[in-house]
This record gives sequence, C-alpha cells and structure tokens, in this order.
Amino acid sequence: MLIEFQPESLDLTPHLQPGGLAIVAQLGAEPTALVAAFLDAAKRVPGLRMLTSFPLGPVDARMAATETSFLSMDGFGANGQLYKAGRLGVAPARFSDYAALFQDHLKPDVALCSATLPDANGNVSLGVTVDHMPEAIRQARVAFVELNPDMPWTEGDAVMPLSAFTGTLPAPAPPAEWTSRAPGPVDHAVAAHVARLIPDRATVQYGVGSLPDAIAVALAGKKDLGLHSGSVADSFVDLIEAGAISNRYKEIDAGKNVATALYGSRRLYDHVHRNPDLIMRGGDYTHNADILRHFETFFAINSALEVDLTGSVGAEAANGRYIGAIGGQLDFNRAGLVSRNGRAIIALSSTAGKARHTKIVSKLSGPVTSPRADADTIVTEHGIAELRGRSLEERVEALIAIADPEHQAALRAAVDRDGLA
Repeated sequence: MLIEFQPESLDLTPHLQPGGLAIVAQLGAEPTALVAAFLDAAKRVPGLRMLTSFPLGPVDARMAATETSFLSMDGFGANGQLYKAGRLGVAPARFSDYAALFQDHLKPDVALCSATLPDANGNVSLGVTVDHMPEAIRQARVAFVELNPDMPWTEGDAVMPLSAFTGTLPAPAPPAEWTSRAPGPVDHAVAAHVARLIPDRATVQYGVGSLPDAIAVALAGKKDLGLHSGSVADSFVDLIEAGAISNRYKEIDAGKNVATALYGSRRLYDHVHRNPDLIMRGGDYTHNADILRHFETFFAINSALEVDLTGSVGAEAANGRYIGAIGGQLDFNRAGLVSRNGRAIIALSSTAGKARHTKIVSKLSGPVTSPRADADTIVTEHGIAELRGRSLEERVEALIAIADPEHQAALRAAVDRDGLA
C-alpha cells in the first residue's frame, strides 16, 4: 500500500536499513524534504550512504551530517565542497554505465526523487531529471517521491506508474532552477570556431554552462539541426525559437528532441511542459553506443579542464580539486569519432581564472578522462587544432598554436626539456 507522508510527520527511519545506499535525483528534481529526512534518519540508522549528482541544495546540511557517507560520479555543485572537505567518495564511471551499476555494484536500497502529480491513469512524470532514476527506482527496495504540482510533465522514460513508489510526500517548494553565468567574449570566440565545423542537418550534442550557451548562440543561424544530448539548458529554447533545430534529418527519433536532464529556469520548464517534440530518455539510451551509432553526422561538443600537448583530455580534476566529471564525454566523444560525417569536439578557453593559468598544458594535473587515442578536434578562442591521425610532434605544434600566446614559449620549453611520452 502506498504510504502518504505528511511534512509534519515525515520520518524515514522505519523504512531504512543499516548500511543502505540512497540514490538521489539531481538538480531541479532533488527532493529536498526527503533528503533532509534521510540525513536526519542517519542519526538513528547506522552506516547510511547517499549517492548524489549535482545537488543544488545547500551543502551545510550535508557537511553537518557526519553520520552519512557521500558518493558521486562528479564534483559538481555541493559535491565539490564535500570532496574538498574529505567527505565525498568518487566512483569514476561512464554515464552510459550508471544504470548497469545500479543492478549490482551500486545497487540502491532507497531511491529518492521528485515527480509531477499523477494523471488520470495513475502515472507521474519525473519531469526535469530522468538520468538513471528509472533503473534506480526499479532496483531499490523502497522508493519515495515528492509530488510537485509545479514540475513540468515530460514524456518518454520520464513517465512511470505511481505504484512504482513506496511512499509519497507533497513537495515543499517548486523545482529548483539553475542558470549559468552569462557567456563572455572568450566564450563567444570559442563558439564561433566551433560553429564553423558544424554543417546544416547535423545532429548535435552539447552540454550546459556559459560556453555551451555561447555555442547555442553561434549555432542559431544553422538549418535543420537535430538534438540528441545528455543535458540541455535554457539555450536549447533559444535554438528552437531561432528555427535552427527541426530534427528532420535524424536517423532515429526523427522530429524529436532527445535529452535525459534539463538544467534550467522556469522558462525551460514551461517550454518542455507537455511538449510532444521532446522525449526524455534514460542515460542507458541517450548515451548508449548501439543507439548513437545510427547517427551518420553526429557532432559531439564537450569541454575540459585541461588538454595536454598530445591530446589527452582531463575533465574531472585539476591541481588536486575534483570539480568535474567523466559524465557522458567518453560516450559522446566516441560517437562523434565513429559517425561517418561527424566529429568529436573538445571546446575550452585557453586559460582559467584571474591568474590566466593555461589550460593547454604539457602534463595534465589530474586524471586522463579522454585518452589521446580518441582525440579529434580541440578548439579554443585562438583557433582549431585538428589532431586525428597526426603524430605526437604534429599535435604539439597544433595545440601550442591555439594556446594562449603568453604561455606558448613555456609550453615549447617544457617539451624541449621533458620530451614526449
């Protein structure tokens, strides 16, 4: 029987087991009241663990919850602060593998998420975040959901029967919104180079943030693009309104935008609500190699924290700080490589921070996310480096050419001193 919790009497303690792992929906679908109840229950149920991705909620409660251990595949949002404090364990994984991990190695005891109110057929929609939650809900011993009247209804894998859940709770607030900083001149310069590479009728994947927003601006003049992406933000609405996306020439899901998570404001939420042109799919579909291989002109556009002079890409950590993720980069990068007319593009500014540290480096300061064997095209504000099929020495020259001019001499000196490996 479905348990209908009320905020004033919410206590998850009777429903939790010692050592249990809770998988929590991210961003605007994070169920804030359920998360708070889980952290509170951890004071009475020993060994509880929480796997969380890009939490928007304040980090204070998590930092104070010393009875709970935290796990993630990324360092986004509050996770970066938890990692810096030594409170977060990182489990590196491709986004396409998450659902399979939830079947064995990371099998959840509890799933916590948000959804719409049920419709006349007894179904709810997970709304802005599908990701891997459908599989987490199926695998979990118990699943609890906050029902939110302000959650947009999205179709596809987002739609589930309310009977899939153990208990419900009225959501205490509308879904949280997320916005990136406005793109700057460097973002727009990088984006202009990226747009030169992408033809009309291509199927594109691009992420979220100020640089992807600038890329969307640069793509606004294209015609008949298709969208198959992991996450999309408000800039997706801009592309739709500009008439750049029709999905007419996609080999699969023709006529439909496909994504797994929505990072945005109310403007995005209102656009996708009951929108038949958008299908939300689980990550085991959006990032699946067997699905992606159908696209003959697939352009994967991702970013990085650093790129070394041989083409190895670091997107997870830099200088001891875990602030990024593997995410879908490996999945989409490989799709761009195998696509007959596609490309795998890594786009980034050439420097970082007020100190203008170079992001084109002689050696990565963190782990290799995408190996140099998969390097295709690197883009900065200074130009485009074509790396595929080129020797290490040729790659060095191409990458130094798109590094910040102030760092080029030092990069060349580092190669002369240390050589290439």
